[in-house]
Amino acid sequence: MTIAATVPAPSDAFHALPDPAPFDPAFPAARRTIGELAALGDASVQFEPSRSELDRAERSFEQLMQYLADHPEKRIYGIHTYYGADIEDPRDPADWRRQQAELLRYLHVGVGENLPDRVVRRALRIQARKSLKGYSAIHPDTIRGLIELSNGDALPAVPRYGSLGASGDLVPMAHAIAPVIEENGARGPRDVLGLVNTNSMMSALAVELFGDVQALLSQACRATALASIALGLDDEFCTGGTLAINPAHDRNREAGAMIARARRRFLGRSGADATGRSDAGAPQPRYSIRCAPQVLGNAIAQLDFAAERIAAEALSVSDNPIIDAEGGSVAIAHGGLFYTAGLATAADQLLDVACKCAEMLNRQTFLLVDPHESEGLPRNLECKAGDHVKGIHQLVNALEQSLRAGGVPARSLTSPAEGYNQDIVPGSMAALLNLGERVEIARELARGVSFIAERGALLRLRRPVPERLTLAAWGDFRAPGS
Repeated sequence: MTIAATVPAPSDAFHALPDPAPFDPAFPAARRTIGELAALGDASVQFEPSRSELDRAERSFEQLMQYLADHPEKRIYGIHTYYGADIEDPRDPADWRRQQAELLRYLHVGVGENLPDRVVRRALRIQARKSLKGYSAIHPDTIRGLIELSNGDALPAVPRYGSLGASGDLVPMAHAIAPVIEENGARGPRDVLGLVNTNSMMSALAVELFGDVQALLSQACRATALASIALGLDDEFCTGGTLAINPAHDRNREAGAMIARARRRFLGRSGADATGRSDAGAPQPRYSIRCAPQVLGNAIAQLDFAAERIAAEALSVSDNPIIDAEGGSVAIAHGGLFYTAGLATAADQLLDVACKCAEMLNRQTFLLVDPHESEGLPRNLECKAGDHVKGIHQLVNALEQSLRAGGVPARSLTSPAEGYNQDIVPGSMAALLNLGERVEIARELARGVSFIAERGALLRLRRPVPERLTLAAWGDFRAPGS
């Protein structure tokens, strides 16, 4: 599969922020893969299959059809049977056109706000890549239609609610592929089932949310850098020997380096080479500052693990059954490759990163608004009568409460479904949708902390507070890179 556009280099594809610098370019392969998968959501990218990929898909389809003709006694799920808990209901394999149309129709029932176009486009392309591997025996013209749909301007509306995660994205993918099937009908007995029995929509959403959480972590590094300047600290806590003596904690050093870069850039832009605090303060700042490289370094390690899980799900075949037609013979394997436990685990890791960043940032605001903790900054960082950050500080506290209220792990979401046929369900889509809501809250929290921390840093450096950091401008405030 080729992409007729340049895939961004990892440092660009990774939602890199101008301040601080992006993650170390030597990051693991899974992070690079996430960057490539993220690019699949871009409308400017034209996505085309290779001749060899189409040939493989065509061979798979033709060999399945020959197998059905040669082995009428063999039963294949979804061709000779109905679906899920109704598997005992026999179906005439010659009636596959009606069966596929019926499957699409009864799954076309999603509700809720539509998923973003970037997610839908990416899901269509991820699914095309899976189908071209030749293990689903989908008609090659149907795969072409899927790719053409992804390359066009008009994408189908895909409601966000309806996927359990255990049998893939049945309901969301039914909405996503509907234009392809409705235009030309099903061209093979697995065209609908093979395109909905997949994790492509969840994988596409997970890629999007991964980028959002990574951007949040970068914002946390920058806000921490500004808070440390506001508190009059040097950069020992993020570059000193306590990080260097433990070489195995490479992610802690990576986080510390991100904080240090953000400090240098802000001080340089402000025309300062020091924080302006005397040495009379406490030698050890509070944990929310002193241990920030450890908090954020662990978060980077969690991102690495989540990236590996998401990439594995996005790139692997996910269907039931598998039609293995390599070598001229056909083998049918009924299994559960569409069971998305990896995406549920990735969602848990990303949610924990968002919550840990928010918790640390919230604690930092307590240090900045209290003159006893901030070593003499004005109470509530007041720069003129009535212009202070007390309300924004309270908002940040409230946002962290909302994050805590929704910090539910995926294991709490599993429950029997579909007539108890799916008696263990990972809850992957529910976990990802919850993560999306939490990330929006965390992003607003980081915006509030950035406002407070930047204002505090300027006050520490005895620089004037610009209009963009006044209370009147709060509604329009955006932290650099957000």
